[in-house]
Amino acid sequence: MANLTAPELLEDEIKAVVRAGNYRSKEEAVGHALEVLLAANPRLRMDTAVELYRQTKVTLSRAAEIAGLELESFKERLAEKGVPIPVDEPSQEIRAGADLVGHLRKVP
Repeated sequence: MANLTAPELLEDEIKAVVRAGNYRSKEEAVGHALEVLLAANPRLRMDTAVELYRQTKVTLSRAAEIAGLELESFKERLAEKGVPIPVDEPSQEIRAGADLVGHLRKVP
């Protein structure tokens, strides 16, 4: 199959797609092209989601959505890749919650 794009013509091809009236802007055309690419390649979609999350460009739930996984499955994938998942709660709130749990365990 012949390549439909050539690196030296890429910018001109994008402008032609927009001028043809199918997209309102270069960003819209490129965005759609990326959506199609990610939809066709699950591994690339996963790697992209992990990298966006690692760089804190997206939230954990948004990264899971990009990856096409449920939140818990995505968390497992992050763990497999050694990507830490920080706890969002401040340490004072965590300590207060732990104290409450400890207190409730003592109540008969």
